[in-house]
Amino acid sequence: MTSAVIGLAACGLSSVFFGSAFVPVKKFDAGNGVFVQWVMATAILSVGLAIQALEGFPKFQPLAMLGGVFWALGNVTAIPIMSVLGLGMGMLIWGATNCITGWAVGRYGLFGVKATVPAWPVLNYLGLLMVIIGGFCFSQIRPSVRTPSHLEVLAEERVIAHDDTPEEASPLISPTPSVGISRQTKRILAILTALMAGVFYGVTFVPVIYIQDHPEKFPGASKDGLDYVFSHYCGIFLTATMVFVCYIMYTGNNPVVNSRIIGPSMMAGCMWSVAQSSWFVANDNLSQSVTFPIISMVPGVCAAMWSVFYFKEITGKRNLNILVVAIATTLVGAFLVGISK
Repeated sequence: MTSAVIGLAACGLSSVFFGSAFVPVKKFDAGNGVFVQWVMATAILSVGLAIQALEGFPKFQPLAMLGGVFWALGNVTAIPIMSVLGLGMGMLIWGATNCITGWAVGRYGLFGVKATVPAWPVLNYLGLLMVIIGGFCFSQIRPSVRTPSHLEVLAEERVIAHDDTPEEASPLISPTPSVGISRQTKRILAILTALMAGVFYGVTFVPVIYIQDHPEKFPGASKDGLDYVFSHYCGIFLTATMVFVCYIMYTGNNPVVNSRIIGPSMMAGCMWSVAQSSWFVANDNLSQSVTFPIISMVPGVCAAMWSVFYFKEITGKRNLNILVVAIATTLVGAFLVGISK
């Protein structure tokens, strides 16, 4: 099997798992997403430990943890974004800035990585422009998102104190006081947050690439991307844990926790870790200039299919027409960026 076939297969697996990772979580009330991220990070670290063992326990690279930190900082906004924009639209918007950020890092050699000058600059810039246009089109979609209400959750589960005193009964999900923010304002804030999250996602590979590009600074550094997975995932787990601890302190040891979402969150974490590991494999067999446009955009298309056909978040002729045009424009743009190099 040629490296190209392996790389493309890894791209396909990564795209499907990235695009489907949040599907198990979407059916439950995830609150503000902090607890969900921590459970996901626990599952991610477990998969990373298994990969570390399969790789023969390669050298731990502390700098590679920084990529995990970037991802966790972006991912902590994922649930709030999806609660407003929906699964597909949220992922498509942050995928656009993810693609643009990854392109800029590779094109201009940002953060100390080696610049990759495209063979066809005009094609490269045209592709980037199409990705930007596609991202703007996604922002024009008006999804109808429905999440489980607090009353539904409270009816399903309650935690009763051990002394069975009625006054001690407390809901598992603490109702969040409503804030006087208009729907349009929430939507704008969610779009801006998604754009910011995409930037964090776009630099997750920078520390690993920096290590591989500077063997003089990191003697004996491996060229195998999977050797950095555990270090990368440790950064995710530590950051998610710190965020969760800070959240517990902020709420006075009264965090929003839904016990029913633990299993789905672990499944989401496992799916994400497989997708990210596949991306490392794809980078080894192709190149980041080829894999980044594919894996940063195709998962959003997959998520959009879930939104249209399963969650029914994107409905109406106008929205569907915009979605088709936006997906086509973005995919063509990502393809042009890939082949231009």
